[in-house]
Amino acid sequence: MPFFLQVIRWGVISCILAMMQGCINVYDPSLALNANLVVVSGIVTDLNEVQTISLSRSRSKADSSNINTPVQRATVTVVENGTTPISLIEVQPGTYQFPTGFRGKVGNTYQLRFQTTDGTTYESSVETMAATPPILKTYDQFNPEGPRKTADGLPVPANDIYIDFQDPAKDRNFYLWRWRLYETQLWCATCQQGRYVAVDVGPVGAGPVNVLGCVRDTTLGSMNFFDYPCRGLCWDIFYNTTIDVFSDIYTNGQTQIGHKVASIPIYQRDQALIVVEQLSLSANAYRYYKLFADQVQNTGTLADSPPAPISGNIKNQANPLENVVGYFSAASVAVRNHKISRMDVTTGIFQGLFYAINGRSPKLESSQGSPSPFGGSSASSVCVPSRTRTDQLPPGWND
Repeated sequence: MPFFLQVIRWGVISCILAMMQGCINVYDPSLALNANLVVVSGIVTDLNEVQTISLSRSRSKADSSNINTPVQRATVTVVENGTTPISLIEVQPGTYQFPTGFRGKVGNTYQLRFQTTDGTTYESSVETMAATPPILKTYDQFNPEGPRKTADGLPVPANDIYIDFQDPAKDRNFYLWRWRLYETQLWCATCQQGRYVAVDVGPVGAGPVNVLGCVRDTTLGSMNFFDYPCRGLCWDIFYNTTIDVFSDIYTNGQTQIGHKVASIPIYQRDQALIVVEQLSLSANAYRYYKLFADQVQNTGTLADSPPAPISGNIKNQANPLENVVGYFSAASVAVRNHKISRMDVTTGIFQGLFYAINGRSPKLESSQGSPSPFGGSSASSVCVPSRTRTDQLPPGWND
């Protein structure tokens, strides 16, 4: 399966990156089936960005799949330094947002508390935000035989991404890395048995635009697809799908050279940008993430369920034996942007990002020789911002 088809939404990743704690209890797999498990996803950072906590319930089915439903209308609070409560508001089902402008601080402690609509109260252990050293250098290297394979079994070339950093000598340090990748996207909409309609208010391309989206056309067959190029600049955003943790137990105080944080398959020759984040962890958080990584990455992918859900640092205050999946943590973050020029790419067959995602070449509406019967301008589509797409220049793109 193409790499980008396996990319998991950042909500899933952030759940995994927010799962860990000291007393690690491996959940009995015989109890997992049909269990209505509370899943908590949340990590407090010192980044200047919107921060959220996600709450959901997960029930395993006989076919090993999961049914996930958001926990809505909960009362969610994060207590800073044991005395200052910070109230979160629900901005979408199961997602609770910190106040605008909130940023965690190194040295401060944080504890999650929430109450569901049935009156059940949950509380995490107290997490202290530790400092993280800066990333000194990022660099990439062309790898003609990356970790992915084509449908024919041929290796997909990749850009391997490396970092250097100086581990502090005084303290034990625990690290977690995550990244997001910006790839230029030329195609912004696909309509099945329909046509895309976007009506300009003013000259075409001058915006603002009233997007009607895909409008059903009964004259087309159910297997008919039309693809529409982007009206302007657009980037798709992809996130890491593996857990990368490290302890300095054997390398305390040493400069770390060439730590590999990513291997990005090359599906197009366009430049790309990767944002690498280096997070500090508590010792308990590190042990939890390490256990989770060993379970998941040694048995499948992050899209698969682990052999047994791992309880984290959140407890039901009335019933401590309830298994609560997830880990609430606090981490300082060092960020480094790296532009991937792909000037050193020498081999490979590059069919484009659209083909990598969809497994086919794009099909223009105009190839059918019939204009849209719905009016408006459907020759191109709007780049609609989301968690996996942006029409704004990525930070550091022109550096």
